[in-house]
Parts: sequence; structure tokens; C-alpha cells
Amino acid sequence: MLTPNSDPRTADEAELLRLLGAQAAAWAAGDGAAFAATFTPDADFISVIGEFIRGRAELAAVMQEGFDGFMQGTRLSDPETITIRFPTPDVAVMVTNGVCVLRPGMDGCRPEDLSVQTRVAVRCAGEWLFTTFQNTRIMQLGGPSAD
Repeated sequence: MLTPNSDPRTADEAELLRLLGAQAAAWAAGDGAAFAATFTPDADFISVIGEFIRGRAELAAVMQEGFDGFMQGTRLSDPETITIRFPTPDVAVMVTNGVCVLRPGMDGCRPEDLSVQTRVAVRCAGEWLFTTFQNTRIMQLGGPSAD
């Protein structure tokens, strides 16, 4: 997990972690609009299956459809690791590793369900919002190397 440091960006890191927490809370509540509210109106979202969703309105609708259907009752696991870096003062790149969707009754992630996610956040009018999201399933390549 991210640990606090003496960097002046600590307040920004805390705000980004709060935003990540708001996403997880919206997911657990099955609230597509609240989940999408953590994104900019023109956000790009790429799901773990490669679905490309453009904009907050479309994201809210797609997520709500999932929450009302196959994702009903699910929640997100806490990431195993989080890194945040700031290419500029108003842009942050967050990578969360070891995340999965927990179905009702599940206490932890199965290795085959783990993913790594990249989010780009921007600060507009003093508020951090995610503007890009990419989710990729972690795959272990098997067999001998081709060397």
C-alpha cells in the first residue's frame, strides 16, 4: 500500500486514495452514477474484457446495467499495491495491482481473477477526477521459454 511521506504531494495522494475509495464504495452499493461520478465527463474506460466506454454518461449506464445483472452483490477487493506518480502537478498516474471482483461469500481473490489497473487523474478546478482507466487481467504464461 502507499505509505505517507514528507513530499508536498501527500495531500494530493490522500485525495486520490479517497477518490479510489469512493469508486469502491459506489461499486459495493451497486450505484453506477456514483461510480461514474469519480470520472471526468469525457473519460475513457477500458474494462477487463476490452470493452471501450466513452464518457461519464455511458459509463454510468453500462455500470448500472452490470450492477443490476451479473455484478449484483459484488464488491472490489483492496489492491495489494498502489503506486501514484505525478508527471505534472495536475496529472496523476495511479497503478493498482492485485485487484479482483469479490462475489457474495468470497473472502479473497483467486489468482486467476487478479488484475492490474491504470488510472490517469486530472485536477480541474481544484478537484481530482479520473479521466482514463485501463483494467488488465494478470496472466501467468506457462511452459518452457522459447530461448
